[in-house]
Amino acid sequence: MTRTVTKNDCLAEIKRFFKYYMAYCQSPDPDSVREVLASTYSINDKLKKAGYPAFFDSDEFLAIKAIRNYAIHQAEIYNNARALPLVSSVPVEADLGILCLIPRNVMEAICETTSHGGRHAIEKSCVYYKSYVDIYPCIFNFGVQLFLHAEKNSLAVSVGEYLEFQKSIEFERENNYPHHVKGGFRLPHGGDVDEFIEVGLHAIEKRNELQSLLYSEKDGMFTFKGVS
Repeated sequence: MTRTVTKNDCLAEIKRFFKYYMAYCQSPDPDSVREVLASTYSINDKLKKAGYPAFFDSDEFLAIKAIRNYAIHQAEIYNNARALPLVSSVPVEADLGILCLIPRNVMEAICETTSHGGRHAIEKSCVYYKSYVDIYPCIFNFGVQLFLHAEKNSLAVSVGEYLEFQKSIEFERENNYPHHVKGGFRLPHGGDVDEFIEVGLHAIEKRNELQSLLYSEKDGMFTFKGVS
């Protein structure tokens, strides 16, 4: 007999998503993003079965679903986590400091295996470069959507990863900042973005090392220490 999916099942999956999401932000492990994709799919399934609104009208969810299905049922996506430099001689403008790059030919293969709606969602929610597609803006924005959904439907969870995300949302509310991001980065003084991807990005480990050196952290918020 099939057991009814409950609110507690949804809460467990929401906890799992934010745990995997925060782990991905700190880790270069290619498999860490796979856990985020799988949890996203599972969250939607559990919400639907438990009678809560699902994410079928979210471009971010539809894109993640297509990428997840390919990664699970077809082939590797060869994702590579990279970071924009915290210290750079070249000015960089961005609303996210992390990129999750998938080779463009792999993304084209993903689009060939999904529906027209899935392809449109990927093109709308991810950032395309010459040789890569960055899926991190899609993942980030889905995290925002999930947080707001949990808040609205009394599905908030009291775990550190969720509360850290909550502090960012509250900071944005207090300062009238948008929650969602456009993604991508710009070189305002000129320069080739695609070349910068090849030679200017940092490994996640280097980013974490510099962040610890240059910034102090309290309750999930980072403050520049200054230069002595």
